[in-house]
Amino acid sequence: MKTPVVLLLLSFALEACGGKLPETRYYQISPPPSRDHTGAAVVVLEPLMTDAAYDDERIVYRTSPYRFDYYQYHRWSASPGVMVGNYLEQALESSGRVRAVVREPTTDAQVILGGRVVAIEEVDASRSRWIGRIVVELTLTDAKTGAALWSRQFEETEPLVAQNPESLARALSVAMLRIATAAAPRIGELADRQAQVRAQPTTIQALNKGQ
Repeated sequence: MKTPVVLLLLSFALEACGGKLPETRYYQISPPPSRDHTGAAVVVLEPLMTDAAYDDERIVYRTSPYRFDYYQYHRWSASPGVMVGNYLEQALESSGRVRAVVREPTTDAQVILGGRVVAIEEVDASRSRWIGRIVVELTLTDAKTGAALWSRQFEETEPLVAQNPESLARALSVAMLRIATAAAPRIGELADRQAQVRAQPTTIQALNKGQ
């Protein structure tokens, strides 16, 4: 990454030649469709980690399995971990499988969802074939005991209609919707199961009192 001094000198050089730096443009994954809330579980969503190569707001494109580059003037609206985390929050809340998604532990939360963004990139497979690729690893733990409940890595690809960052953002929005659609039912199911487990001692105590 260029230092501010180098960027400043480059800016002066371009202005002296009658040119200017390209305008930086920002992109995001489009929000998931909204549905009515029917779930009862509360999920704590931890900040998602991002593998080092992709932990950058600059958009990654790959021309071979051995090399990748950054678009210098095309960036995500937030770091990939934040952007994917925000998407999952909205997707879970609108899935109908949970009652709420919170960012801090609460007494009524059943499970904690965490994970990492393993890859998020444009893959230039050929001169006329471009693919959006995203790999997300999700883990679910019991909010009270910390016991591991579930872990899965999702990898989705989606063709680009054109070789540009806006088309990439559109393709990754489709890919993320598939990931969220696959993950939400399992997360909701396990959260409901943990809620039932926690309710059992209370039910047993109530029955004992009635005897």
